Amino acid sequence: MPHQWLEGNLSVSAKCTVCEKTCGSVLRLQDWQCLWCKATVHSSCKDLLPKKCPLGQCKVSVIPPTALNSIDSDGFWKASCPPSCTSPLLVFVNSKSGDNQGVKFLRRFKQLLNPAQVFDIMNGGPHLGLRLFQKFDTFRILVCGGDGSVGWVLSEIDTLNLHKQCQLGVLPLGTGNDLARVLGWGSACDDDTQLPQILEKLERAGTKMLDRWSIMVYETKLPAQLTDPCTAPEANEDCEVQQILGYEDSVAAHLSQILSSDQHSVVISSAK
Repeated sequence: MPHQWLEGNLSVSAKCTVCEKTCGSVLRLQDWQCLWCKATVHSSCKDLLPKKCPLGQCKVSVIPPTALNSIDSDGFWKASCPPSCTSPLLVFVNSKSGDNQGVKFLRRFKQLLNPAQVFDIMNGGPHLGLRLFQKFDTFRILVCGGDGSVGWVLSEIDTLNLHKQCQLGVLPLGTGNDLARVLGWGSACDDDTQLPQILEKLERAGTKMLDRWSIMVYETKLPAQLTDPCTAPEANEDCEVQQILGYEDSVAAHLSQILSSDQHSVVISSAK
């Protein structure tokens, strides 16, 4: 893909990629910057730069704009898979997370990546983004939000049967970030200036298998008052009830330890 040049509006500290001299002007539109790789060049140096755009420091994660070349019958973009795009990143941001953190991160991600691959999960849910990426053999997903946002995306992945094609990472925003803590991404992220470094870490991150369980709970009536199992006629039944209640208390204690701890060793030992 060739560079997409925008004239002028360069930062004061901009330097030419070719000659490494200061370029741009505060007095007029002067010199050029590529919208994708952010390279800045003088007008006289422009022809000396390689024609092919490298897509910047996040090139592994970026979908080239040339990959979005058609629209389906519902009026949504369809993405093709160019050979150079082996593992693009699909980003879901919960704009309601934290104190307007989601809006800030949404804007920053659209600056770093192709805006077409960044979605506000509160505006239409995860279906549109997953539908755009479903033709890719492999892709990665970054969910920026809490555990509820992650669960929503995982449920939609199951619905579309995409779990063999994608890997999912979590960037914790707001509250309720137990999964992010367990996976080693911390309890919260509030600095959008660190996103380029976070994207690089995500590209090098290892993978872990994750089990998801669907639990159905049925309500039943217990005896109003448990009698002494040694003297009551229903001794066996009462003993079973006491065992069940004791097991429930044990499970609740383990879950409480998992949810309240930031230490991986405590979480793992409590889950056994």
